[in-house]
Amino acid sequence: MPIISIKNLTKEFKGFKAVDNLSFDVQKNHIVGFLGPNGAGKTTTLRMLVGLSKSTSGEIEIAGEPVIFGSSKTNEKIGYLPELPSMYGWMSGIEYLDFIANIFNYSRPKKTKKITELLKLVGLVEAKDKKISTYSGGMKQRLGIAQALLNDPEVIILDEPVSALDPIGRKEVLDVIARLKSSCTVLFSTHILSDVDRICDDVVIINNGKLVVSSPLPELKEKFAAAILEIELAKMPKTILADLKKQPWTKTIEQNGNKLRIWLTDSKVVEQNTPLNFLISQKVGILRYGLTLPQTEDLFINLTEDNK
Repeated sequence: MPIISIKNLTKEFKGFKAVDNLSFDVQKNHIVGFLGPNGAGKTTTLRMLVGLSKSTSGEIEIAGEPVIFGSSKTNEKIGYLPELPSMYGWMSGIEYLDFIANIFNYSRPKKTKKITELLKLVGLVEAKDKKISTYSGGMKQRLGIAQALLNDPEVIILDEPVSALDPIGRKEVLDVIARLKSSCTVLFSTHILSDVDRICDDVVIINNGKLVVSSPLPELKEKFAAAILEIELAKMPKTILADLKKQPWTKTIEQNGNKLRIWLTDSKVVEQNTPLNFLISQKVGILRYGLTLPQTEDLFINLTEDNK
């Protein structure tokens, strides 16, 4: 039984469908990347999941309970971190967590134990007494994850948790997210696709409010992603790009100076040396030539372009 089940979910704003008949499931103790171009409907969907926005139609269940706008038992099962969380900068990290923990009416021993555990989990033990206003962006996001975990949720929902962070902050937050899988399910939206490759079990991709695909990440790559031939030439002849585009084994070409990435219709043409023989016939100098495994970014571009 899935921990999250969405069926025929629709959200309209004055006749515009931000989410359009969306259906997908999320399995327990999985980390799921929720992907889509800007304006695809990701944040709108997440807000309906946590009961902050009312759907026009459709059903949402979390841990077997229906999500009901304004009054939902599922709120007890969810931890949520919005894209732009608001925190009191004059509070210290531990004061903020204590303030949030009071909402759950924890006893003092339980509250102290829980906050201590979470500060250790998110790596803020040494910074717990510092004012939040002095925290870096990564530290604030890690503190936000800690507050989302205070009620021991079965599901934690994160909206763009690393979008505004530098590489170090991103790594710190992703390391925390990766450790959560043993205790809860994580659904997080992002546009940094290399992060999905790093920590996700599954991906859900939407575009224009509609589902493009929902699948385990390895299966998705195997089924949908085209093989990519990476080539670097000593010099880029004027006609080579146009001639390559005419080849039956070429799906899409991306150029960066003298470097080419060619999405192939069939990887077998590389085994048969078809592209190599073509380049040799053009009498071009080849500095690098090789087949690369598709990454989530390549997959995302192909699927969303096909969906258009």
